Order: sequence, then structure tokens, then C-alpha cells
Amino acid sequence: MRYYILDYGKDLIEYAHGISERIRKDGHHLIEYFTDADGLMCLEELTEDEFLDHFKKIKDAFTDTTT
Repeated sequence: MRYYILDYGKDLIEYAHGISERIRKDGHHLIEYFTDADGLMCLEELTEDEFLDHFKKIKDAFTDTTT
């Protein structure tokens, strides 16, 4: 099993959905980010620890009351 993060812009939605579908079909895990940046597509393979840490950082950002 592999772990990925996919970041893509508004003009590459169809391509990104194809990549996303294939990654999930192959049984891998994926984090997706959609941005309004034209021409942007970035696919990065993560370790399992990086993948899990990503969610911890997001949870911490939403629960941080110091800002």
C-alpha cells in the first residue's frame, strides 16, 4: 500500500480525477487538494508516517485557539 498527496488546479480537474481513480483502484491512499491555480498538478508519494501526520497537523490547526 502506498500513500499520496495530489494537488491540482481548476483546469486539470479531469486529469486529476483520472489519476485519483487509478490510485484508489490500486488500493492506495490519497489526500487531494483542489486549488484555483491554473496549470498546477503535483503528485507526491508519502511515507505512512507523513500521511498520518498530515491529518494530525490539520486537526491541530482547527483546534488551535492561540491564533
